[in-house]
Amino acid sequence: MRVKHHPDCAGAGLLAVLFTMVITSLLVATIFSVTSAHVGIARRTTDRAVALAYGDGVIESLYDQWRQAMINVTNTTDRSSGLSNAALTATLSAPTTADLPRPAGVTLTSWSVTATTPLLEPTTDADGRPIAENGTRSRLRVRLHYLARATVQFRGPSGNNTATVERVFVRAGRNLFDNFFFGTQHNVEFHPGPPMYVNGTVFVAGNLFTAHDSLSFLKDVAFTGSHTNDFRKEDSRYGKENPDIDNDGFADNWDTDNPPRLGDQQKLFDTPVANLDGNFIDDPNSNNSDSDGNLNNDGYREIIEEQVAVTDPKKPDPLQLDASTSERLASNADYRIFVDAANKLSIYKGPSTTPLPAASGEYTAISGALVLNTALRDVRDGDNVRVATIDVGKITAAHKAAKIADSVGTNDGYVFYVADRSTGTSVSTQVVNSSTGAKTAVTSSRSRGIKLVNGGTLPDSGMTVVSPNAIYVQGDYNTGSSSGKQPASNTASSYTPPKDTPSPVVGTYNRAPSAVVGDAINILSNGWNDANSLLGKSSRIASSTTINAALVAGNVPTTKSSYSGGIENFTRFHEDWGGRYFTIYGALALLFDSAQGTRPWSAADYTPPNRRWYYDNLLQDNNPPGFRVARVYSRGRWAQR
Repeated sequence: MRVKHHPDCAGAGLLAVLFTMVITSLLVATIFSVTSAHVGIARRTTDRAVALAYGDGVIESLYDQWRQAMINVTNTTDRSSGLSNAALTATLSAPTTADLPRPAGVTLTSWSVTATTPLLEPTTDADGRPIAENGTRSRLRVRLHYLARATVQFRGPSGNNTATVERVFVRAGRNLFDNFFFGTQHNVEFHPGPPMYVNGTVFVAGNLFTAHDSLSFLKDVAFTGSHTNDFRKEDSRYGKENPDIDNDGFADNWDTDNPPRLGDQQKLFDTPVANLDGNFIDDPNSNNSDSDGNLNNDGYREIIEEQVAVTDPKKPDPLQLDASTSERLASNADYRIFVDAANKLSIYKGPSTTPLPAASGEYTAISGALVLNTALRDVRDGDNVRVATIDVGKITAAHKAAKIADSVGTNDGYVFYVADRSTGTSVSTQVVNSSTGAKTAVTSSRSRGIKLVNGGTLPDSGMTVVSPNAIYVQGDYNTGSSSGKQPASNTASSYTPPKDTPSPVVGTYNRAPSAVVGDAINILSNGWNDANSLLGKSSRIASSTTINAALVAGNVPTTKSSYSGGIENFTRFHEDWGGRYFTIYGALALLFDSAQGTRPWSAADYTPPNRRWYYDNLLQDNNPPGFRVARVYSRGRWAQR
């Protein structure tokens, strides 16, 4: 059979084939074009990301330099107001390729770190320093801002491109007393007997141990080591006494949604820790002996010591931050008061090396507030402690009468540095009965102390008392108490934080910024009489007492033979409190091992109080007199232009 061919059909098929080929070619071309575009975009994105990473590296280098320059300032103006633009230009430099390798095709075209206002606008200060942020009533929280900028150039497919990276550098103030408790020892223990309520944040720069169910933390608790619900292995109770803190769960010990947690290290002072003798800041059971021949860097206890004359420039005083700025409280004192073995009194004003004349008004006012050569029996210390007694009420009266002056600092309140330099020698003294005036002759074989009495009302600008000796605080302190008037925290028959918050002051009394700083802090209640210290515990009956102050001291760490006493006994007790209340509104700082009051807690003879301890929020805005604000440095997230 013959098949007949039609030419029109053959032509149509050819056209279809050609059409398909054209469409396919166009699709391939489009795909190639799109792929090439994506490759180009990806390349440009990669190039920009590399350039931005390099720019941020430049910013990091500038931050490290800026921070060190701000820390290492050598004059008071730079320390308080920040470095000027001119100083930064002369000090900072771009990182070298050895410090920060530069990627191929990337160039640093410009960089700067400039002082700004709090709104990050160029500073309006005539000297080119930052304008301090004053958005808070606290003189501790003032911030200084600087803007860091780095502009880089990088090659792209179509030529050179630029990108700018920015970050904000901030210097802020930080208060030592941001927490109710701040501990620098590597091991800190809370094992109270009677119920103990801590209504303030707790920070432990080491390991935290909690074993007793009578402990209640009502605020945040942080540590930098570990937390153990047991005794330390060095504690003789370890493995013998079962910890009972978890007997009924932890809900009565802390917020179970916010239990004690691992936290970040918190800055204490501007003195670099690395410049302190490691023997005094490592484990508290270390030997605490000088290891480097520098007598000015023996741990944080240096804040209560006078500076030893520097004779070797290679062994400077690390607490002397610049020629006129020191973190030693003795160097910040308005008056320095010294007593020798023969009870000779010397008083110095400010940094003067010449004592005040005995006929001067200031000497008369201060000496009139002192009673020398009396003693009390300290059972734990095993000695009759000779004390220099300061009548705080008379100091306050002298302030009101303008007979003494706040001469150091900028009207930040009074700092009295008081030291009996005869520690370690045997002297004759007497115990005086405060009710009858009867005197009992005794020998003080080695121990010296400072006693504060009549401390209900402080100078309104604030007052810090510092001593390298033990300090004994007798009766209410900074409460407005007077004869017949006590705060509700003393008179309440029963109260439990946080539900109950009886006032720690009388009437409308305004608590003054206050601190008591010593080798050890001893609490003597409103019921104390020195004469009863010679008698048994049954004759030493306490009455409820309130202290409104920051308390800074050392302790005697736990050993195999004796417990440290824990933070519950950070303040040392000497009486039968018999369920009465000891209230603190303030803060506690355990910064060192005691060097004078070194007998163990197990030697003490007392019945503990019910402890009601609150953080005083006033400390967030006002450091007690004499304490500098530590500087902390940070940088914001980077942004690109």
